[in-house]
Amino acid sequence: MKAAYVKVPFEVEVREIPVPELGPEEVLVKVSACGVCGTDLHLGRDLAKEEAMPLGHEFCGVVANVGSSVTRFQPGDEVIVENHTSLGTSNACKNGEIVYCTDLYVSMDAPCMAEYVKTHHLALHPNPGLTPAEGALAEPLTVALDLIEEGGIPLGSHVAIFGGGPIGLMAVKLAKIKGAARVALTQHSHSAARIALGRALGAAPVVFPDTQDVVESLKAVCPDGFDRVFITAPPRAIPDAFEITRFGAIITFNGIDFDNGMISFDANAFHFKRLQLRATHSIPNLRYPMAIDLLKRKVIDAREFVTHEFPFSDVEHALRTAETDKAHVIKVMVRMDDEQRAI
Repeated sequence: MKAAYVKVPFEVEVREIPVPELGPEEVLVKVSACGVCGTDLHLGRDLAKEEAMPLGHEFCGVVANVGSSVTRFQPGDEVIVENHTSLGTSNACKNGEIVYCTDLYVSMDAPCMAEYVKTHHLALHPNPGLTPAEGALAEPLTVALDLIEEGGIPLGSHVAIFGGGPIGLMAVKLAKIKGAARVALTQHSHSAARIALGRALGAAPVVFPDTQDVVESLKAVCPDGFDRVFITAPPRAIPDAFEITRFGAIITFNGIDFDNGMISFDANAFHFKRLQLRATHSIPNLRYPMAIDLLKRKVIDAREFVTHEFPFSDVEHALRTAETDKAHVIKVMVRMDDEQRAI
């Protein structure tokens, strides 16, 4: 089977590798579509320096084969697939804290931007008629859901979201659904498509961290301080979040910097404002049923987020477009065939 790997600088190798053999509880999924994530871009930009690394972890497809113990699914079933699945056997799970599960089945150690992926049957969710692009968008939507649910948004809250990528933009939509009175967004000024969608989804103002002072700009629109801040930008945004919040605010963080995760901040200010900083990771993958339902009902409309689709035969172009075409890209999908599909 064909599978995609990447090495710095965005050199994609499509390799012929064996189709995985299945254990009794495993399923072989023929991939229909796979999203290009920021993690994939980091691999091509700076992480995969020594050797090529596997691409893709946001995917959906069709069951091709099942292990001997699998009864929930059969070949031909269309499915949406988790990449980190709790098996329910850890102490955390048995104590009712599945969110802290460490006994996980992980499918993304192998390429999911491939013809086939082996996974556990517990990772599968029936596809209720979503297109491939919609199905593959479920995974990043669960990340946005985890971010918003972890922070909580009281009705009428003033919310700031740092980072207007796909997850940040979905968080804008979710914050408005939750009843936020104001949702401010930060995003670099060259990202015209993301800025336009953020505004269309209700973000006001949109602040440009490359040309504006984020703290001054956000304090000007909310001088009493924001109730909630959600960060999908790198960790260096955290100290700014401390400065724009009200007493007792909650800051929820999902941004990752693979180069430098170290920050410094005023611990006294953090203490005396009684702030909370919460980490979200969406591992294990939770909230898939909620994400699938939101996509099915077009509450989150994939057509607003997925701006580019490429066939698997053009996967390197897909990655390079996601990395370089900042003005037009919101979300890039790779189709695992060469047919044109409706988003």
